[in-house]
Amino acid sequence: MKKLILLLLIYLSFSCSSDKINDEEIICTDSQLGVNCPDTDYIKNSDSQYVLPWEIGKIFKVGQGNCTDGSHSLGQVQYAYDIDMPIGTNIVAIRSGIVVKVIEKFKDLEIGTVGAIDEANVIHIKHEDGTEAQYLHLTYNGALKNEGDNVNQGEVIALSGNTGKSTGPHLHFHVMQALNECEDTDPRENYTWYSCNSIPLTFKNTSEHCYGLLEKDLKSEGYTAESY
Repeated sequence: MKKLILLLLIYLSFSCSSDKINDEEIICTDSQLGVNCPDTDYIKNSDSQYVLPWEIGKIFKVGQGNCTDGSHSLGQVQYAYDIDMPIGTNIVAIRSGIVVKVIEKFKDLEIGTVGAIDEANVIHIKHEDGTEAQYLHLTYNGALKNEGDNVNQGEVIALSGNTGKSTGPHLHFHVMQALNECEDTDPRENYTWYSCNSIPLTFKNTSEHCYGLLEKDLKSEGYTAESY
C-alpha cells in the first residue's frame, strides 16, 4: 500500500510539473502570433537589462513593432519600437548610461503632415557595454538632459513629441550595437565606415513577451510599466 501511495504521489508531481511547462509553452506560443522576428533570439524578459521607456503605472500601446513591412524592416531600425503617446509624455531611460547626443531645436508637426528624416529631436544614451539607446521624435526643447550627463535607469530624460519623419505623436526608440560589434563596410584602405544594427529588446518590468512587444492590433490593452 505504501508503495502504491508513493507511486501515485510521484505521478501527480510529474503531471503537475508537465502541465506547468505546457502552460508556459502555450503562453509563449500565443504571444508569438506569427509577428515580429520569429527567427530572432529574444532574451526572456525577466532576465532583461531594460525597462519600458515610460513611467511606472503608465500604459501605452505599440504602434509599430519589430521586423515589420513598414519602416522597421531592416538593419538599423529592424528592432525598433514606435509607441503611441501624446506630445509631452515623460520618457525614461531604459538603461543607465551617459548622454552622448541631444537635438531639440525642431518644432512639432501639425497632425497630417510628415517632416524630414533629419529634423527629428533626439536624445542618445550610451550604456556601459557600448550599446546606445536612441530616442526619437521628441518635442521642441524636449530633451531634459544635456550631453555628458549621467542618467539612471528609469530616470525621466525627455518629453515625447512629433518631429522629423513622423505621421503622428509617438516615441520611436531602439538600441544600437556596440561599435566593436559593427561591420566595417568601407572597402578603401585606411578608411573606416561602420555599419551598425539595432538589437532585439525585451523589458523586465512588464508582462511576458517572448518575441518582443506586440503591436496594438494584437495587444489592444497595451503594456503597463511595473515596479522593478
